[in-house]
Amino acid sequence: MKIAILGSGAMGCLFGAAFHRAECDVTLIDVNQLHVDAINSNGLELDTRAGVEHLPIPARLPADAEGPFDLVVVFTKTFHTVGALEGIRHSIGDNTHLLSLQNGLGNDAKLAGVVSDDRVMVGASMLPSDLEGPGKVRSHGEGYSKLYPAFGGDPAMAQKVADALTQGGLPAQLDPKIHEAIWSKAIFNAAMNPMCALTRRTPGFLGASGQARATIRAVVEEGVAAAHANGAMIDAEPIHDLTETSMTDHADHEASMLQDMKAGRRTEVDAINGAIVEAALAKGLTAPVTQTLWHLVKLEEAKLG
Repeated sequence: MKIAILGSGAMGCLFGAAFHRAECDVTLIDVNQLHVDAINSNGLELDTRAGVEHLPIPARLPADAEGPFDLVVVFTKTFHTVGALEGIRHSIGDNTHLLSLQNGLGNDAKLAGVVSDDRVMVGASMLPSDLEGPGKVRSHGEGYSKLYPAFGGDPAMAQKVADALTQGGLPAQLDPKIHEAIWSKAIFNAAMNPMCALTRRTPGFLGASGQARATIRAVVEEGVAAAHANGAMIDAEPIHDLTETSMTDHADHEASMLQDMKAGRRTEVDAINGAIVEAALAKGLTAPVTQTLWHLVKLEEAKLG
């Protein structure tokens, strides 16, 4: 497969490396010129528990991407999705499939406006990854990914993608209930990400605080109630278990919102906490703890100007 990773930050590079190991023709696409130059000069440096790799994967700015691609994996921030896809419109062909592995809710609708519904896939990944500097990514922790056609239909391409990721060292599987998996990840992120961003600390710090643990648990329960009201009949306990894993096995991982805050960037809190709150309100429910975290992160963003 000829694959483009659109938004080649920490997660994008991690997945690009897996596709590269599976002998796919991979191009990393990003708007960060320093990052692109570092990868092209020295290869992608990927530090995992298995050791440090230097992978010769080409990186390009959007305008320089050469398609058409068989698959575009979208890892941009949710609020950049439409603009990022427009930036590589010249590389999207009549048979190009799109896969969103982004955070939050509602990403399928944004991709559906670019290609036909039968070529849209969505997924959820519970893998940690940190961008250590231009061309350098660190991922110390275990996890998994699930994906499936966003609007049903033939899962053949999704299976091909899952097989390639698994072959490349990132276990992936098809899940017909992918929207429930996406809800579960959104709830997990709504509980963990804002707390890391607001405290400027990693999950291990939160695990040592009874107040933090109580807040995280409340957000999970609110999110599950919102999911149930919207037809996603997920179980709260696996999400609670994931938060525990985050605070222990991934204790030093810098959550994406924390990374954004430290870099002075806008976060994805609207697509995560905000989307959950709005989904709850639409069904006559409230999510006060989730909403409070949403508002506090927006205040932090306002300080950035």
